[in-house]
Amino acid sequence: MNYLLTSLAAASLLCIAAAETLPDTAAAVRATAPGAVFQENEVLEFTLDPAVAGTVRYEVRDWRDNLITSGIWPADGHGTLRLADLSRGYYQLSLSKGPEQLKGTRSFAIVADPEKRRRNPDSFFALDSAQSWLARPNPANPRFPGEGFETVSELARRAGAEHIRERLSWSDVEPVRGQFTGREYQKNAELLHQRGIQVLGMYHNAPRWTKQHSSKLPDDLTATYEFARNAALRFAGKMTAWEFWNEQDIGFTDEPAWDYAACLKAAALGFKTADPGLPVLLGGIAVTPLAPYNDVVMQNGAAEYFDIFNVHTYRPLRDYPAILEDIRAFMKRHGIEGHPLWFTENGSLAEGSGRLPSYLPGRKSHSPEQELLVAEFLPKCMVTMQSLGVNRDYFFVLCPYNEQNGGKDWGLLRHDYTAKPGYAAFATLTDRLGAAEYQGILKPAKNVRAFLYRQPDGSQTVIYWTLSELDRDGQRPDLTIADRYETTFTLAVADGTYRTTDLLGSPGTITAGNGRLELRAERFPAYVDGLSGLKPDIPAPPPSKQSVPSVEPLDKAIVFKTVLSPDFQLTAGKDRAELLNTPARLKLLVYNFSTEEKRGCITINEGKVKGLPNQTVIPAFGRKEFSLTFIPAAGQKEIVFRGVFQDKPASPLVIPISSLDGCRTVDLPNTSDPLNWKPNSSGKMAISFDPAEQAVCFHTKFPPNVDRWVYPEYTLQLPQESLHGAYALTFEVKATPDAIKQMLVMSVGHTGEKQEKAIHHPVLRPSEHWEKRTIYFDKQSEPLEIIRLRIGLNSMSDEITYRIRNIQVVYQQ
Repeated sequence: MNYLLTSLAAASLLCIAAAETLPDTAAAVRATAPGAVFQENEVLEFTLDPAVAGTVRYEVRDWRDNLITSGIWPADGHGTLRLADLSRGYYQLSLSKGPEQLKGTRSFAIVADPEKRRRNPDSFFALDSAQSWLARPNPANPRFPGEGFETVSELARRAGAEHIRERLSWSDVEPVRGQFTGREYQKNAELLHQRGIQVLGMYHNAPRWTKQHSSKLPDDLTATYEFARNAALRFAGKMTAWEFWNEQDIGFTDEPAWDYAACLKAAALGFKTADPGLPVLLGGIAVTPLAPYNDVVMQNGAAEYFDIFNVHTYRPLRDYPAILEDIRAFMKRHGIEGHPLWFTENGSLAEGSGRLPSYLPGRKSHSPEQELLVAEFLPKCMVTMQSLGVNRDYFFVLCPYNEQNGGKDWGLLRHDYTAKPGYAAFATLTDRLGAAEYQGILKPAKNVRAFLYRQPDGSQTVIYWTLSELDRDGQRPDLTIADRYETTFTLAVADGTYRTTDLLGSPGTITAGNGRLELRAERFPAYVDGLSGLKPDIPAPPPSKQSVPSVEPLDKAIVFKTVLSPDFQLTAGKDRAELLNTPARLKLLVYNFSTEEKRGCITINEGKVKGLPNQTVIPAFGRKEFSLTFIPAAGQKEIVFRGVFQDKPASPLVIPISSLDGCRTVDLPNTSDPLNWKPNSSGKMAISFDPAEQAVCFHTKFPPNVDRWVYPEYTLQLPQESLHGAYALTFEVKATPDAIKQMLVMSVGHTGEKQEKAIHHPVLRPSEHWEKRTIYFDKQSEPLEIIRLRIGLNSMSDEITYRIRNIQVVYQQ
């Protein structure tokens, strides 16, 4: 049986030169339904571009290339084509005119009528639409130049989405203090609300007037509080949860973790002032395993201010168990294991960059095969996340979107706003499982994954598939669907006829006899309904117990913030400050977000500080600022400010600090030999020694449309190069050109169970001049027996050269 790829490839091969004058089928055929997504029992109507008029023959095939119907377009191409009722599913309409076959196809989908679905306001399956940003008008898009807000909102409804994640730019909404405008954000919230869809609101991009010292986060916590309160009031009933900031652990902030924690506190207080029952999310964490940055956020008392823990991932399916193990350990470490866990971005890199040119210049598009890979990935990733105890999962992304210089093609919709197969896969998933309760994992056969759900009427549904490269491998630019990994397995069920549904919604039936139901499984997930009496081999994880609130109630209205002087230098990980000079100068700001003045005292944990009064009074909705000088105690690892106001403790301000003063260094001379470095990159890499610079030189040239990374690996010569007890690692680096996205040192070692683990240490990006870099081994590294080091970067250039010298290990005396 051939697949969609076969039919589209054949169509392209049949095109002759004369057909180049005709538009391709996707441009020539217009469906009357938004996004070419029809509701079941909706009339299937299509019109044709007059440029193609004449005797035009059409064919309709399903996504497996089975011919469904064919004929001549009415009225010599000038009429409306009305197809006979078709079952749910995903279809391709192709055209030929005389001996010429038009390029490509017009895809369309038929989905369940949302009005007949059983609604579930707590549905696990959700979408990140980002429509206020990604569906804006684009006059350069000839196939959809206008705004896509209405279309995207309606397609979200037709897909059965109960929850949508939206984005908002603070600088758009409040460009001048106190001048609040809803713009497209208000419109989209209303469009989704009208369709009964709950919206998770997220904002960042603070306006310039909120910043004096920082570059991305707001300096002004009062403005942060006021905006969150006003946004919650303006969008009341439409934004049903709020998320403060996006991927704060990477490039969406330049500021330290303790500044993010302070801003989160102010925003959360603003949201809760508007609506105490409004759920507040931690900003989505981008990098897994979770970096020390996130530990510092939690050490600053952030857990007392948010309701839902929030992570993003684009990692391969095989990594999900390890990701969740790391997250659960983090949550337990910080006493929030009872918090709900949401993934507000979860997407696929498995299919690689777009393989076909887009009709929009400078962009690439998914091939039909890549579209099916994403469709395969979507239910696999979401069901796997649910089986691992995640509470909600938002797939990225509904709207069309290209990044990585136009090479990475995101979106369940194409740029003409028609639905890809992944859209149909999501609509099928929500239709079959959106209202069901997850019960656990079945193990019916080797290489088969099967998950059991209980429907509201008490019947059971199983979603199943066979393991493919998507399940086993990482990102592969050459990934195909050539091998479907077909097999059969049986379930012990009562005799009778059962309903089946394939990946993209096509229905069927299957009969069980002698107490056995034999099912054919392949790489593409499928569903069987109406079952009963099945017991999972691995039951669903029990619901998390709600976290126990603080034993000692906090005065959450008091929020500390600091402004560090140049006597401190923030590390690349934004998780600590290097102490460059003593005494060190800093400012402490104390905010009071309450209607009454607060009287109390502020203390520091260690060291000597001048400028801190014994007692202070913070006016209602006011702040006090203290200019301080600080001298650390011997071996002091952090600065901690605490306060007690009206006999209640305030949330702390914690700044991890480090200094190389008084430390001893040990050279690693073997790192100067290029033969001791193993190439490791997404391009062609050469490693040599530069005698003029007395440095190891790493040169890499990348092929087109790849994620450009280079992380050569050095294996420590143990035991003489053991890093046991090491405090830090230093080295000198320079790069040409300095178009670098990020630089990392990875310490790779074994855990106590001898499983390999890599800790990522961010490094300030190198320049074209020699500069010293330092990474500190934090608590995450202590359980590791480090056996290898990777020192490298992610390039924004197709060719990169960087040099490293003078690698030294640092020990505290």
